[in-house]
Amino acid sequence: KNEVDTNLWFKWKHELARQINLKDLQTSTDAFHFRFWIDVQAIDIWTTDHSEYFGVVTNYAQRYDDKLLRRGIYKIGKVYSSQVVLDSSKAREVFSIIDKLTLASIPTGDKINGWQQGLDGEEYLVETSTPKNYEFKSYWTPGIFADTVKEAKQIQTFVDYLKADFKIYNYYKKLELPAGRYQSNGGVSGIEITIPSQNTPGATRVTNLL
Repeated sequence: KNEVDTNLWFKWKHELARQINLKDLQTSTDAFHFRFWIDVQAIDIWTTDHSEYFGVVTNYAQRYDDKLLRRGIYKIGKVYSSQVVLDSSKAREVFSIIDKLTLASIPTGDKINGWQQGLDGEEYLVETSTPKNYEFKSYWTPGIFADTVKEAKQIQTFVDYLKADFKIYNYYKKLELPAGRYQSNGGVSGIEITIPSQNTPGATRVTNLL
């Protein structure tokens, strides 16, 4: 079993995955399926035969219930999401990076000597599945430990690839959001992001959510 904090992340992401129509990897029959949660997105790469590869980027945003928010209660009222299907060559490219960095075999962060958990920072979550095995792992702010912990360097290298080369944040532009107040990345209660109507002069662009 994973540690308690990882279990809490699992329960939250498992419910979120259901809300945004992501496959339950605990029951997946794919030969190999890899899911990486980053900020307000998830990227799925999978294969059914180790020959052809598939990929999807899922964007999501969680909007607070307006009526409850006016009473100071931070409760998610609705979750918005969109998906962008990757072509097979792009999916294979991402898989090759995952394979080269041996990401699927890295233990969860709190099982790695020298990798500690903090309060602030970024939390990256990984799900992997085969017909016989499912794993859920969490990694807190790998960049801090990249110089001293080999596994942290591997995770951070993948994060850097997604941001700089794959340009994952560009996919977020596919998600159109109505005006409202949204939960920040990481599920931190009490921090919200206001997105005025796109027709409002001086409106904040949706990309400011990232």
